Amino acid sequence: MQNKHKGFTLIELMVTIAIMAIIAMMAAPSFGDMLQRQNLNKSTQDLIGVMTEARAQSVLTKSDVTVNFALDPNNLDSTNASKVKNKSLYIWAPTGQSKLKAAVSPLVFEMTGKVKSANSDISVEICNQKGNKSKIVSISKMGTIQQATEGTCT
Repeated sequence: MQNKHKGFTLIELMVTIAIMAIIAMMAAPSFGDMLQRQNLNKSTQDLIGVMTEARAQSVLTKSDVTVNFALDPNNLDSTNASKVKNKSLYIWAPTGQSKLKAAVSPLVFEMTGKVKSANSDISVEICNQKGNKSKIVSISKMGTIQQATEGTCT
């Protein structure tokens, strides 16, 4: 009688698990970078959406509409809360791990869709938490919102 055992030995199983652990450790940093990149993209797209909606609202209602940056939407006084409800004030703040590179003064769209009191194009730069990548959204004097370009936060 021949006794043949089929299957993996303990050594083979341990080597396989060790190789899988090494591969997983190599993939973890790139996964973290992907999450930060995606978070930066989400914040940028949210900003573009808010500014586009505010500009359209100003033309539609033929009144000035303000976009305020990095104001806490949960901590509004009654005046600002009513402006948000009436859509004469829009609030945007970076989400997740994103942050503004520098403070940005409120942006006011006139009834024609132009940016009020703008002498030149306005740029808003959003950085990721590590500070090595950024997205720049440009708004022309005429109110046109340019898609984000990539940059580096220094």
